[in-house]
Amino acid sequence: MQACVRVGAAADAALLDAWLTARAPLPVPEARARRLSLEALLAQGGHGICLIAEQEARGEPGPRAVQALLPVTLVHSLSTGGRAALAIEWWAPPAADAAAGPAPKWLAACCGVLADWCRAHGIRHALLAPGLVPDRHPPAGFAAGSDGLWHRCLVPTPKRLG
Repeated sequence: MQACVRVGAAADAALLDAWLTARAPLPVPEARARRLSLEALLAQGGHGICLIAEQEARGEPGPRAVQALLPVTLVHSLSTGGRAALAIEWWAPPAADAAAGPAPKWLAACCGVLADWCRAHGIRHALLAPGLVPDRHPPAGFAAGSDGLWHRCLVPTPKRLG
């Protein structure tokens, strides 16, 4: 099996909604609200993004299996002096799913893609809620901040014209 992390798109809404419903069913009003929130993140309209960790069988075409999900919201941060990407939710693989691999591996992979995305969009800071980090061992590049969040400072990617 091969691992892949990518930024979700609007076309992923139905797949992710079904995956979330299977993992954590909600009553109808809350399920609708979750679907709207998911669609806002997948639209990438300035609210944030949704990183999808998938696993596919080598050499086999077809749909990939969703393993984990990292919703990220863009917030204005006075402590960092600009916009920051904030992750407070982590939909990890179930602990009993040995085929999915350890959840910290997926979180680290998602944080790597998040860092690249932030740099490409001029966002200089990524923040993780403390509950997302297992055993106080954050993904590479993150350090504890004075506000209780895990911080990663990012240098934006230079823009290329032409």
